[in-house]
Amino acid sequence: MGFNPPVPQEDSNWEIRVAVQVSLLLQILLIFIGPMRKRTSHPVPRFIVWSCYLLADWVADLALGLLLNNMGNIGGGGGGGGGTSSSTTFGGGNTDNSSSSSSSSPIIFAFWTPFLLLHLGGPDTITAYSLEDNELWLRHLIGLLFELFSACVIFFCSLRGNPMVHATLLMFAVGIIKYGERTYSLYSGSVDGFRAKILEPPEPGPNYAKLMTEFDAKEKAGVDVEIVIADGEASKAQKEMQDKETTRLVQQTDKSVEARAYDLFLIFRRLFVNLILSFKERRLSQAFFLHRHGMTPSHAFEVVEVELNFIYDMVYTKASVAHSRAGWALRCVCSACLVAALVVFFLLDKASHGIARVDVGITYALLLGAVALDAAALLMLLLSNRVAVFLEESSSPALACLSRLTRKVKGLRLRTRRWAGKTSQLNLIGYCLGRPGRYSSKRGWRFWLDKVAHTLGVEEIVDDLVFIRREPVKDALLEFIFEDLKEAAQKLKEKEEKIIMVEEQEDVIMVEQLEPGAAQSNKLLVKEKKDVEETTMAAAEAAGQNKVNQKEEIMAVCTRRGGGVVGHLEEKIKAALKLDDDDKSSKKELFQLILESVKEEDKKDLNDSNKFKDKLLELILQSVTDKDFDESLLLWHVATDLLSRLKPQQGPATQDTACKQPIAETVSEYMLYLLIKQPGMMSTTGGIGLLRYRDTCEEARRFLGSMEASWVIDNPEDARRMLVSVNTSLPPAEVKGDRSKSVLFDAVILAKALMEVADEELRWQVVAGVWGEMLTYAAAKCPGSTHVRQLSRGGELITLVWFLMAHMGLGDMYQIQEGDAKAKLIVKGQ
Repeated sequence: MGFNPPVPQEDSNWEIRVAVQVSLLLQILLIFIGPMRKRTSHPVPRFIVWSCYLLADWVADLALGLLLNNMGNIGGGGGGGGGTSSSTTFGGGNTDNSSSSSSSSPIIFAFWTPFLLLHLGGPDTITAYSLEDNELWLRHLIGLLFELFSACVIFFCSLRGNPMVHATLLMFAVGIIKYGERTYSLYSGSVDGFRAKILEPPEPGPNYAKLMTEFDAKEKAGVDVEIVIADGEASKAQKEMQDKETTRLVQQTDKSVEARAYDLFLIFRRLFVNLILSFKERRLSQAFFLHRHGMTPSHAFEVVEVELNFIYDMVYTKASVAHSRAGWALRCVCSACLVAALVVFFLLDKASHGIARVDVGITYALLLGAVALDAAALLMLLLSNRVAVFLEESSSPALACLSRLTRKVKGLRLRTRRWAGKTSQLNLIGYCLGRPGRYSSKRGWRFWLDKVAHTLGVEEIVDDLVFIRREPVKDALLEFIFEDLKEAAQKLKEKEEKIIMVEEQEDVIMVEQLEPGAAQSNKLLVKEKKDVEETTMAAAEAAGQNKVNQKEEIMAVCTRRGGGVVGHLEEKIKAALKLDDDDKSSKKELFQLILESVKEEDKKDLNDSNKFKDKLLELILQSVTDKDFDESLLLWHVATDLLSRLKPQQGPATQDTACKQPIAETVSEYMLYLLIKQPGMMSTTGGIGLLRYRDTCEEARRFLGSMEASWVIDNPEDARRMLVSVNTSLPPAEVKGDRSKSVLFDAVILAKALMEVADEELRWQVVAGVWGEMLTYAAAKCPGSTHVRQLSRGGELITLVWFLMAHMGLGDMYQIQEGDAKAKLIVKGQ
């Protein structure tokens, strides 16, 4: 049997032994640390996972290459090709006295080959490290064919005198299945594969050709026929059915969080491949998040987190295969083959075949390791959220018992986070103080660290490790976001209900037009027949306009980036602006600044305090409405930082201030981090944000460096105090021109204007509200694929906000028109 391999190559037995053991070790590491990357945003753990992920494939390929290079030495296959006759001594003093005594490599090496295919298949907990890996699924498939070809060549070269042929074939089956599962999982996680799995069957709609053919035939036959687009009874029945469905969703309380999340996941997973949803699905989601009794922010975000975990599993793990019927069948086959191969090797007489102790130990390690990894994967699968949902929905008593058992086991485990649960924080002024640059006269460790990082080109890595802070997401922040979105969604829902009422009236009026006799029984609609036509036309026009207004209302909520809260609190802000401050300098500067921006004929009006307040309020409002988003973000970031550290408090802060101020500071520094360090998530809103940030930082460094030469900066508050002390009575753009994109002193002007709001509670209500709207604006503009990409990096708060907005019906992912056309063929006189 078999065929003669090429001329044997140089002996590399120990390299092969080390490579297969390292490959096994990497598989053990990956199965346990693979899920860690979705629960941490710190670069060090992610680097460890990334390294193991790359090394696992590289080491397995290396071992397979060594075996392929050495295949002429395995089992004496090169006897006819000029192989040397030698005796190899292994660990423990044993001598290889196999039937192929002329070979320099033991025959057991051929049995190790399919284990490398198994390792290339990877563990169930990680198939792709990034979203781009899934798009390369076809390259991975080609790699599977080449690796399989290489393994088969090695196997056929070792058939002579191989006592492990049957066990090797069993392991080949396992390796091919696992490698194939990984390739299919990569395809399922790609955009095309993900979209193909979730698309519903094509829907051609009502049979237009049949209706029009019948209409044409009757019309040609002389029958008085008409097509009517009105079906009030059908619409009413459909609405009643939808109301019952939404009521069931709201009132049903026996479902677990995992089951609720899975139901919503089946609907909202479309958003990650930029597919739209219907308004029926929007109503179901709104019923749960807006109208369900006892819905708390923590419960809402928990459901969203579990949904995002389902998305993560579908994209980055083997969940698409593992949770299918075929996947369970293949798992049983693999487990049976692994156990059978272990039994065959256990019963094999190793001494008679001259297998050295070290090779026996490595083989047992490979077999037992494969069985243990398979058992661990099975246990993780049984304890997964998807299996918990399946067991909960099953009506079988045995499965119900298993469901209770798995829940008890889950209860005994320490609860792990479903995502990082932290926001990365970047403070512009603190960053400039930490990296003073060439303007600093001091030569501390930070200066030399910056210089070395710049020389080596690793500034981004140093920034991530030294200057980026990661703060836990507090419940107060989640509650603030939830209540803000819920209020906006409820107001929008009320407006939509009014639109629906108009549409229902339109349907009824059109029915009355077709059946004039019914108008007498419904005096609320029209009293005279001649009014029907005018009323119908007016209702149709109103309904059409309402459809447009409905879309505009939804988009208006999503496109607010601070103007909404400032406009809503306009009167309160104006009333809180003070004019009798003891320190007149800032007021004088603001007055002169406003004076420069108004027309000559309007300057005399500024003597009126109300006019001055109007202009001051306009200055605040323009910072969020007339500026680019990235410019507004930088302005409000610096202004928030100055307000939080310099404004003296008159007595203890109120409870609302103590809550809103930390929220504003956290979101401010988080949004700056996204703008600078995660530009992919802000690509549609960032504009030239990086250029503005760089220029602003450089101006801040220059200013702080010049102050260092004459002042002693004892703490960061000194630097902020010096910034505010600069005279800003002239617009910075007029003094500097437009060459520099820095907004440093524009932000100082904004901070001074906000300081004029005497009511501290109102001031922080405005600042926190502006940041809340900026966060939702950026979340709505970020594409779904970018949010999916962040799930493998610990997740981001902005992703949770975006997904929660979608569940509350806020966004452009819904179609306005819904349902089939209400067309009927009416034969008059019958």
